[in-house]
Amino acid sequence: MKLELFTSKMSNLFMENRLLKFVVAVMATTLVFNSFMVYRAVKYQRVIIVPPKLTASVEFVHGKPNDAYVKDLVRNISSLATTYTPAIARRQFEELLSYYAPEAYPEGSKAWYSLAGMVEDAKTSSVFFTESINLKNDTAELFGTLKQYTGDTLFLGETRTYIIQYRFVDGRFQIISFRQKIAGGKG
Repeated sequence: MKLELFTSKMSNLFMENRLLKFVVAVMATTLVFNSFMVYRAVKYQRVIIVPPKLTASVEFVHGKPNDAYVKDLVRNISSLATTYTPAIARRQFEELLSYYAPEAYPEGSKAWYSLAGMVEDAKTSSVFFTESINLKNDTAELFGTLKQYTGDTLFLGETRTYIIQYRFVDGRFQIISFRQKIAGGKG
């Protein structure tokens, strides 16, 4: 009788061992499946950024945004740079400088803070009416009418073209340069 008890215990241990192997196999399969699904979720995730004053949908294809998004950003930047009053010029230029690329920041900072000082001293106001924006090779060309005032007196009213060189780094818009295009020249 003891032999029968011994064989039934051995049989039970073998069955228990098989059951544990099956559970480990199921857990391993579940872990592999879960890892695959997490990888897939991360690979196909979407990040939706809704900047202020957005007028069109935003799509990034291979790290490059669609033209409508770039035009919205350029329109916002041109507004910060060319439409100001003495009371808000410095704050606007500070916001504009937050768009600058790190290597372009020192030069931009010097130029914009200098302009802010002149605007505050001369009590100059400016407004730029954008008529067209052309995009080509990470460069935006803005054409429009600039009007500048001292007090209520208009002292400058002319058409101007501004050139903005930009780039996208990890989906972030960065200004490399912002300059006026000189008539008959490159700017």
